[in-house]
Amino acid sequence: MKKTALFAAIFVLVLLLTRIANQVPPDVPPGVTFSLRAQQVVQCSETEITLVDNHQKATHLEHDASWPDCSAYQKGDTFDFYLSRADKTHFLRMEKTSFWRKIM
Repeated sequence: MKKTALFAAIFVLVLLLTRIANQVPPDVPPGVTFSLRAQQVVQCSETEITLVDNHQKATHLEHDASWPDCSAYQKGDTFDFYLSRADKTHFLRMEKTSFWRKIM
């Protein structure tokens, strides 16, 4: 009986560890990851984008094909961009900016 219980416990432990290991997030793309928060898109083309923050500081980026189409950005919308920098800027994700971050 002890051997059966020990075998069952080891089996459940292996299943648990496998499940935990499968929940690890995927590797980040090569390059340096960074974020630009509370940014508005003022200019967008197929290869370049210009973002402006609340303090009117412009950031000009050359981007790769991972970015969404320019029609995804509406005038007046503020986003938090999560990006990776290599040869060109790689898009990871974007979120609508929280209301409290817009006023800072």
